[in-house]
Amino acid sequence: MKFFLTSISVIFSYYIYGQVNLVPNPSFEEYDDCPTSFSCILDDTDPYVANWLKPSGGSSDYFNECADLFSSVGIPESYFFSYQPARTGSAYAGFYTYLDGYEYREYVQVQLTEPMEAGNCYYVEFYSSPADVDDGFTIAYATDDVGMYISVDRPTATDMFDYGPMDEFIPQIANPDGVFINDTLEWTKISGIYVADGGEEWITIGNFKEDGDTDIEEFLGDGGYPLCYNVVEDFLVTELDSIDVIKDTVLCAGASLELTVPEGADSYLWSTGETASEITVVTSGIYWVEMNFSCGTFYDTANVFFTIDSIYTSASSETICFNDFPHVLTASEAYDTYVWNTGETSLTLTITEAGVYYVNGYTDCANFIDTFYIDMIEQFDAVDLGNDTLICAEGWQLALQAPPGFDNYNWNTGETTSEIIASDAGTYSVTIETTCETLEDAITITEDPDLNATINIGEDRQLCPPAGINSYVLIATEGLPEYNWSTGETGQSIVVDEEGVYWVRSELLCNTIMDSVIISVCNDIYIPNAFSPNDDGINDVFEIIVADPARIISLVIYDRWGEVIFTGTKLNYAWDGAFNNNQQPMGVYAYMLSYFDGPQQKQLMGNITLIR
Repeated sequence: MKFFLTSISVIFSYYIYGQVNLVPNPSFEEYDDCPTSFSCILDDTDPYVANWLKPSGGSSDYFNECADLFSSVGIPESYFFSYQPARTGSAYAGFYTYLDGYEYREYVQVQLTEPMEAGNCYYVEFYSSPADVDDGFTIAYATDDVGMYISVDRPTATDMFDYGPMDEFIPQIANPDGVFINDTLEWTKISGIYVADGGEEWITIGNFKEDGDTDIEEFLGDGGYPLCYNVVEDFLVTELDSIDVIKDTVLCAGASLELTVPEGADSYLWSTGETASEITVVTSGIYWVEMNFSCGTFYDTANVFFTIDSIYTSASSETICFNDFPHVLTASEAYDTYVWNTGETSLTLTITEAGVYYVNGYTDCANFIDTFYIDMIEQFDAVDLGNDTLICAEGWQLALQAPPGFDNYNWNTGETTSEIIASDAGTYSVTIETTCETLEDAITITEDPDLNATINIGEDRQLCPPAGINSYVLIATEGLPEYNWSTGETGQSIVVDEEGVYWVRSELLCNTIMDSVIISVCNDIYIPNAFSPNDDGINDVFEIIVADPARIISLVIYDRWGEVIFTGTKLNYAWDGAFNNNQQPMGVYAYMLSYFDGPQQKQLMGNITLIR
């Protein structure tokens, strides 16, 4: 494990680019209840401020603007502070780092949202401010001994009533020796780079030294027993991606500039050839530094310009996507004051449209005019392959056309041209990647699987109750998507027992098919068309079926030569297939039936087949 002490620069602020803050509730803004007095950070629960605990018997404190005046832990005024606003938000935490003659310490700690990974670099920072209490008995002093201990397990005192220094733990991130935290107006940043052993998920903050090793100094005067009390907030622990420390700077000719990067690297190499963490420059130029840590190598660059009274101009062009607006223009950080042509006077300018923008930047000995030419890439019209399509033909082809003129087309068929030919049903989609956006569309082409289907329910039929034919089952062609009968039924078949016209219809994707039959009722005289006189007891005679036999006048049967072989009357109208007691051969025979239809006489003639 390595730990690094990070020096504090009055010229630069460190910009460290990481991924995500591993510290939950990093500025103490999340809480369940307002603090009512001192000691509202506990060792095993967090009923006031969320997530944060204390590791020992010292009574660590939670300050919040919501606390009332009599609680002594309000913001900005409290027992320890005449006036100390929060650095951000409305809350912070505080603890004793020294109390003369008592070996008394307080700490705060929190569990990270996830463990650190072995070998990775993590950037760590937090801010601290000293108390300015002077009650006539004690008076605030400043100390340089504030640090953070990073660990796998939660550090706690052996006895939770023990409020002494936890000197068995050595903080890996510590305020630099000799740099006393005595600024009551600005918060002091304590930061560093930590190389993880793996599994670390607790941070504990405070003074880990005994009184004899703790450095203190007056900063308010000598008016009582010394105490050191510090508040902290805005914690950041994040995996390190890059370092941006040294800044572009404009100075007057004859001045000098100190460029400082974080301490603790295994090696440094500056563009000047120097190998320390800090160099002094007196000439204009681009300065870079290479910092090697066990977890990786990081680079930083600064453009330093020494100038005399003069006006300097520069211009830059930028083409921006339509969906990148609003867009932020950033002037050089080296200027002291800024005046944009829009009237803004900040380092940055937020723009919402293309155009020409310029900024006047002023330093002690120079005026800079930087011009920004901003063009915009317009939004393209949406891709439209057309509406979903139903094809009602065989052997079809359909051209699908995406807008021409783009560099690449990605169809789900694998084709890369602006136009493709579709000949199969399915969904076709195209994706067009442009500089600024992704254009997509899809079309679904459907075929009718029953394109050439027909529907059939058979021939016209007769119901004939005298012959025992009282109903028919009408069965439509199978496999169709639906059946809609004239009766309202929706199955493939229906049973009919009344005369009438019956139809069935099926709605296909491309058309509607239909068939119908006529069901009629036969006359009340029924004449079979075949019989088999073989003495098996089934259909052995040719017999007229009639409801009223008195209607029969005569029945005459002829063989193929026209000879009369049977004559019947209303008393006997059944032929057993014999003539003169001789069974007649198989064949077709003719019959003529004379009968009454009301007062009229009518005849029915036809053929009968004798089967043996």
